[in-house]
Amino acid sequence: MQQLQLGNFQAAAQLFERWKLVLFNFFLRQTGDRELAEDMTQSVFERMIKYRSTYKIELAFRAWIFQIARNLLFSNQKKRQSRAKALAGLINPGPQESDRIDLELERKESKAKLWRAMDGLAPDEREVLLLAKIQKIPYREIGEILNCREGTVKVKVHRAMSKLKSIFVTLEE
Repeated sequence: MQQLQLGNFQAAAQLFERWKLVLFNFFLRQTGDRELAEDMTQSVFERMIKYRSTYKIELAFRAWIFQIARNLLFSNQKKRQSRAKALAGLINPGPQESDRIDLELERKESKAKLWRAMDGLAPDEREVLLLAKIQKIPYREIGEILNCREGTVKVKVHRAMSKLKSIFVTLEE
């Protein structure tokens, strides 16, 4: 990022290659729309270049780039498409062998239940779980992204997990 701030735009290409999939998955899970997720991922990098002077070396790059991503997500006014379409895109098992069909179906059913349970969460609860559990971002960095304390992030993750478990159990009944 320091190289990009100095005008080396080749560094932007390296950052794009390193972070595009992480950001795409974040947007896809938040919006349920592959095309929108691709567009938003591209927009993050456009903003990264445009606002490169706002990056501070002492701030973790991941926290900074996710703050851009969150701002973009919140400002986006497009309607979300159904989660079923996104789930179908996420669970693409390809050709299955006959001896694996039962196992594969069980795995897909579990994933489907998990994502249905995630749909039952409020957007801020879903977001904090995606950052902490899917993206595996440390609580300290999530605090930077959300502009709150690390302890507050821990509480938010705990509460969201409790709610997710409750919803998941309800789906299994």
